[in-house]
Formats: sequence, structure tokens, C-alpha cells
Amino acid sequence: MSSAAGMDRKAARGPIPRGARRRAEIAQAAEQVFLQHGFAETTMQSVAWAAECSKETLYRHFGSKEELFIEVVNNRNNHVRQALDASLESDGRLPDVLRSVGIALLEIMCSPTVAALARMIVNETHRHPALGEAFYAMAPGRTLQKLTAYLTEARTRGTFTGDDPARAAEIFTGSIVGKFIPVMLFTPNRFAIDAGQIEGHVDEVVRVFTASYAI
Repeated sequence: MSSAAGMDRKAARGPIPRGARRRAEIAQAAEQVFLQHGFAETTMQSVAWAAECSKETLYRHFGSKEELFIEVVNNRNNHVRQALDASLESDGRLPDVLRSVGIALLEIMCSPTVAALARMIVNETHRHPALGEAFYAMAPGRTLQKLTAYLTEARTRGTFTGDDPARAAEIFTGSIVGKFIPVMLFTPNRFAIDAGQIEGHVDEVVRVFTASYAI
């Protein structure tokens, strides 16, 4: 287990400082405001009203609306980070690890809240590039980095036979999300996915991937 993961778990068991708890409460209230009104129409004042705090308190925790939105997205990505870290730090067989990673990634990316936040980011990123950059770094980018490291280690163990772990990680994650993300982003009224579809899709991706890269 990595030292960072251990520190995270220790922190989770301890009491949450009052300031951190209030910051989390504000971010939770802000998420609902963003989802209801969108990024452009949300104001710091409307978030302060929803969080039942003053604007001074809000700005003490978050310097801008962009920073607040990034915090909202970051909080939503915590689940997938924890699930991915647990899977990639396990001693399981390569296909089992990849299945856990694929399911965790697809579940979070296709969840209604994250889908709505992603559509906002696509709509706003030309005006606020930091939003898109932050989302990519926290979700797809981090997943690629962690999976590349895992496959690199698997190559030294002989359970992964590819010559380029980074490219293989891109192929795997692209195969996982590629079928659903365009529909999720551009036809939200038609988009629906259930656990059975997720598991069936991930199982097929893992089967094809391991047929090419695993012993």
C-alpha cells in the first residue's frame, strides 16, 4: 500500500476539523446549485444562500467560482480514486484488476451527477480552460497514470506482455468509456445505462484486452 493511501485512510478515521467540515458542506450545497442552474448562471451569492453562509465565509474557503466548481468535481471523483487505488494496489489476477478498474471508471463517469457536471465542463471550457484541465487531471488523466504504472509493474512480473504500458492503458480506458461518453455528453435525454450493461461491456473489453496483452 502506498504511503499516501495510508495517510488518507488514517485521516479518514480521525475527526474532521471544523473548517474542513464547513468547506465540505459549502461544496455540497454548491453542487446542487450548479446542477440546478448551470455554471454560467450560478453566482457566489446564490451558493452562499444555499450553504447558509455569508459571502465572506464562502470566499474565505474558495477564492472564485471556478475554484469552487473544481472542488465539487474533485469531491465527486473521490469515489473512483478510492476504488481505482484499491484495485490497482491489490494482488489480484490481471483480468480481475482490470475488471474492477473498468467498472469503477464507467460507473463514476456515467453517473447522472458526473454526467451533468461533464456536460457543463464541455460547455464552459473554452471560456474557463482551467475547468477542463482540472477535470481531465482528476479523472481520465489520473486513471491513465495509475493504470500505466500498474501495467509497467505487471510487465516486470511477466503477467502483462505489451511493449508499451502507456499506450495499452490508453487503449483500455478508451475502450471502456468510448462507447458511452459521446452519447452521455451530446444526447443526455436518450442516455441510460444500468449495472448489467456496465458489467457486460467491461467484461468484453477485458476479454479482448487480455487476449492481446496477458499470459
